[in-house]
Amino acid sequence: MTSREPRAPGARGHRLRAALAAICLLALAASLLSPNQPEATRARLRRFQSALAGHPGDRPEAMGFWFDPDYLGFLDEVGRRVPRAATVAVLVPPRPDLYKYQANYRLAPRRVVEERWLDEADVVATYKSEIGRGPGGEAIPGGLLWKRHSEPR
Repeated sequence: MTSREPRAPGARGHRLRAALAAICLLALAASLLSPNQPEATRARLRRFQSALAGHPGDRPEAMGFWFDPDYLGFLDEVGRRVPRAATVAVLVPPRPDLYKYQANYRLAPRRVVEERWLDEADVVATYKSEIGRGPGGEAIPGGLLWKRHSEPR
């Protein structure tokens, strides 16, 4: 073998890659944990294990909701009740960030804002939380919906 030919990785390289893969899987598993919601954590870990085994969820449109399948129904209901020209504040759990990304994607073309821009919202939708402004929130699957303005601005 000449010095210019690539060498086959040795046992050390294989061990290093295996250790790196294990660390990445542990980091992913840790991101699924929620110490305040043990049942939700167990459900997420079951879905993750099922996905690793090659058994995806039963609804193809719900594939992006592996972290919380009930969230799809919540967003669909918000989409049905909120006008397309409205600004909607979606108050969701802080982790994972997928809650925010999916809200923006599923509720388009509506403008979706976070809690810090709540005053700009025509509608406030809270998922798995009682947080919101004003009395009279309307119950929807997984949360509540408050209409703050009579018409979208």
